[in-house]
Amino acid sequence: MLQLTQNSEDLAKAFGNLQASLRTYLRRRIADASLADDILQDIFVKALLNKRQIENLTGWLYAAARTTLVDYYRNQGVSMEELDENMSEQQAEDLQLHASLASCLQVFIQQLPDKYRDTLMATDLQGHSLRDLADQTGLSLSAIKSRAARGRSMLKDKVLDCCHVEIQDGLVTDYHRHAANKCGGKCG
Repeated sequence: MLQLTQNSEDLAKAFGNLQASLRTYLRRRIADASLADDILQDIFVKALLNKRQIENLTGWLYAAARTTLVDYYRNQGVSMEELDENMSEQQAEDLQLHASLASCLQVFIQQLPDKYRDTLMATDLQGHSLRDLADQTGLSLSAIKSRAARGRSMLKDKVLDCCHVEIQDGLVTDYHRHAANKCGGKCG
């Protein structure tokens, strides 16, 4: 456990050891790398200005990172959902990761041509079966399957143009948006 005294050199050394880990933590939650670095710098300044002795520097810095992120998102007008206190931190991070990625997917689905957008909305978001959609539209099941496959492929291309996505065992384990200018700010 790292302990901080009034010596700013101790803080600088400890912060240097945790900097990469904190940056990764922030980048998972903020698309813009320079903004994440600015917030990281703000956390360091908060630690320097703190007049109390910090018993657990690692815990304190991560708590400061969480509160700084909450403040940032509140200032941006983003609603923050309360999480279950019994949920592990990893489960909470996974939930936040998937919710954030899902909001991007909805934006990208809306950008698809109508026939692909409508097929994905009905099957993947509204839970209709491919057979039901074929019956409703009067199209063959193979036509609906083709539209769904083509729509998913187009969606994947849009996501990968704007985001770096890491997948393990078929599940998204991490992602971050590339700089907003790369995808025209289409995914906020």
